[in-house]
Amino acid sequence: MDKAYARYTEKLPGEFSIKHKITEKLEVRNFHLHKQLEIVFAQTGNLKCRFESGVIDVPENGIILFNQMDLHYNFLQEDSGTCDRYVIYFSPGYISDFSTPELNLLECFLPRSDNRPVVLTVPKEHWQGFTHLLNKMIAYHDAKEEEGLTPGSKKMHMKFLLGECLLLINDLSLEQYGARDSITYQNHAQIVYDIYEYVGSHYNEELSMDDVCKLFLIGKTQLYNIFKEISGMTVSEYITEYRITKAKDFLINSDCSIEMISQAVGYQNVSSFSRAFKSRAGYSPIQYRKKQTI
Repeated sequence: MDKAYARYTEKLPGEFSIKHKITEKLEVRNFHLHKQLEIVFAQTGNLKCRFESGVIDVPENGIILFNQMDLHYNFLQEDSGTCDRYVIYFSPGYISDFSTPELNLLECFLPRSDNRPVVLTVPKEHWQGFTHLLNKMIAYHDAKEEEGLTPGSKKMHMKFLLGECLLLINDLSLEQYGARDSITYQNHAQIVYDIYEYVGSHYNEELSMDDVCKLFLIGKTQLYNIFKEISGMTVSEYITEYRITKAKDFLINSDCSIEMISQAVGYQNVSSFSRAFKSRAGYSPIQYRKKQTI
C-alpha cells in the first residue's frame, strides 16, 4: 500500500522545511493531509483555503495553521495575480523540547470546536517582525556547510527562530481566540500532543486505549478525562477520527481499492471500515470517492 500510495502523496522534507513562494498558481489542488504541522504566512490577500465544510479567506498579512487532522487544499482568488507567501512544515517533535508545562508552543494547533483551520490576522506593525524571523530561518535552512555552520548549530538556530515565531503566533491566538486556561490543560496538554503524534505515526497498526495507557504510563480513567477535556473527544474517538480522515485522503488522492485503504488505516476487515466511515462521513467510501471526483 505504501508504494502504491507514494506516487500520489505530496513529498515533504523531514523534520522541518521553510520556503518563500511567489507564484500565480498553487502546487496541490486536491484535498490532502500532512503528517507535519503547516503554517502559511500570506503577504497578499488572494489566498483561500477550502476544507470539507466551507472556504476560508486568508487576509493580507494573515496566518493559517493546519494540524494533522485538517483535510484541506489552498487555492487563489480568480484572476488575482501572484500569491506571495511563506510556508513552514515541521514535525511536532522537532520543537517539543522548547515547550514547558506553563507554555506549550503547539497550543495554537489544537483543534477548535468548529473544526476549522485557525486563521490569524497580524497587525500591520507586527508583520515586519514575522518576515524578519522567516527570512533568518530561510538563511539558516539554506546555508551550506562551507559557510561555517555545523549541522548541530544550524539546526539549533532554526529551532530557536521557529520557537520565537510560535511564541508570537500563540500570543496572537490568545488575543483573537482566547485562552485555554483550565488546570487540566495547563498540567497535561503535552501528553495530548504526544498522543496526537503517536497516532499519526501508528494509525495503520492495531491501537487501543490500553496500548496508549501502557505506552504513556497513565491510568485509563485519568487519560480518558484529560484527553476528553482538552481535545473534546476520547482517545478511541480520536484514533477512529484520524483513521477516517486519513482514509478520505487516500480515497481522493489514490486509485487504491477500498480493501487496500481499509488495511492502510488500521482496519482488519472492509465491513468494519465501511461502517465507521459512513457513520462519520455520511457516505460509504465508494460514494465519497465518487462525490469528490465529480
